[in-house]
Amino acid sequence: MQDRPAPADTSLAELALDVSPGAIVVLDDRARVQWWNAGAEEVFGYSAAEAGGQLLDDLVRASAGQAVRDTAVAFERARMGQTVLRERICRRRDGLLVHVNESLRAHRGADGVNRFVVALSDVTALRVQRDTQLVHARYQGLLEHAPDAIVIVNDIGRIVLFNGRAREMFGHESAEVIGEPIEVLLPARLRGGHVRHRNGYLEAPRMRPMGQGLELHGMRRNGEEFPVEISLSPIDAEGGRLVMSAIRDSSERKRFEQALQEKNVELERAIRAKDLFLATMSHELRTPLNAIIGFTGLMLMKLPGPLTGPQERQLSLVQSSAQHLLSLINDLLDLAKIESGRVELTLEPVRCLTVLDEVAATLRPAAAAKGLSIVVVADDGTLGVQADHRALHQIVLNLGSNAVKFASKGAVQLQARAVVVNGLPKVEIAVADEGIGISAEDQARLFQPFSQVGQRSRRTAEGTGLGLHLSRKLAELMNSDLCVHSEPGRGSRFSLQLPRSESGEAA
Repeated sequence: MQDRPAPADTSLAELALDVSPGAIVVLDDRARVQWWNAGAEEVFGYSAAEAGGQLLDDLVRASAGQAVRDTAVAFERARMGQTVLRERICRRRDGLLVHVNESLRAHRGADGVNRFVVALSDVTALRVQRDTQLVHARYQGLLEHAPDAIVIVNDIGRIVLFNGRAREMFGHESAEVIGEPIEVLLPARLRGGHVRHRNGYLEAPRMRPMGQGLELHGMRRNGEEFPVEISLSPIDAEGGRLVMSAIRDSSERKRFEQALQEKNVELERAIRAKDLFLATMSHELRTPLNAIIGFTGLMLMKLPGPLTGPQERQLSLVQSSAQHLLSLINDLLDLAKIESGRVELTLEPVRCLTVLDEVAATLRPAAAAKGLSIVVVADDGTLGVQADHRALHQIVLNLGSNAVKFASKGAVQLQARAVVVNGLPKVEIAVADEGIGISAEDQARLFQPFSQVGQRSRRTAEGTGLGLHLSRKLAELMNSDLCVHSEPGRGSRFSLQLPRSESGEAA
């Protein structure tokens, strides 16, 4: 089919078809377009050249399914000599839907060929007017002062209700948008995609709650874009199906999220800077301290020569202070590694008695100096747990060191016993002392970093305040927890439970 010839070259019948109001389309016996007048171009947006030779339904059908069957029935009736009148929803070239009244009849030409003449009148404005009246009569009073912007569209996506909050949010008066496609409230760059999405939704509408993670934007009358959250609710009404949208301006939340994201970026940079600092300084700090501790130890051993009593006391003070500072640095570095997630533990069979004996050997010199004894108590020498050997050793050593520091009499017990928890075999490892105990109030903040609670903070024993915090963190990395049972004046018992291993030997 070619572009329509100029009126001077057409027959009077063709000229009448071309200038007739509304869309006039002539189809061949297979329902393919042979004639497409100016009114059809205006209603559907296709030029005559684009429409020629195409199946009419392929051009204007709004959706598949029942509409195809209805069209087949309509053409069969027309072949039988009937004039078929029906109202249908059609799709324009730009994807927008329109309501049309269609008149279809068959015509046999002088050449003996059957053709169909289809007259289509766009009645969208009349349907919108009817839907608007019905919706306002039923919902206007209820929704006008709703806290959310409420927009109701009819079955082709045309606005039929626009409440007060919507007018305030978008800056439009109701008269400016009633009858317009809902896309008038969107930025121009999003309208084409939204038309396709909206048509698909109208074919099978469903409830959609607010948000659902969709990135949506609205546009105010002055052209300003802003993020929105939308919920959709289909409504079955007398005149057909409607869809109600509740719209919220999410600009403030988006600004908060953006600010939070920027703060997170700054925090990540600070954490990376801290990690770099710790990685660099760990060597720089430990090296001179180890030298101080080492040479002080040599002098205290009197290898360079004899020492006076005051010199020996002063060197002992230097050595103990350096060891305390090194312990603090090690605790800080371990804590930084744990907090940054860079500590990876290897869970394997570990014999409990081996760990307890190692810790006991380390603690006995300090315990003996205070008149304390270190006692290892194990139900079974072969008891084993699934744990990281180094982390378990550090936990027991931290707990044992605290017990030695803060106890003044009796014994410090390093315990291992088999228990059953929720039907699962486990081993409880504990450190118990006969010291001053801890009040319930102090127990609540016992595992906080840099915390030394109650009477313990006034004792002469040194501590970083990080040992218990680090021990609990390490226990958590081994899927356990560090618990305390203590009463003032009756000592303390710290314990953790770990899965029992089939073999008590390290892998």
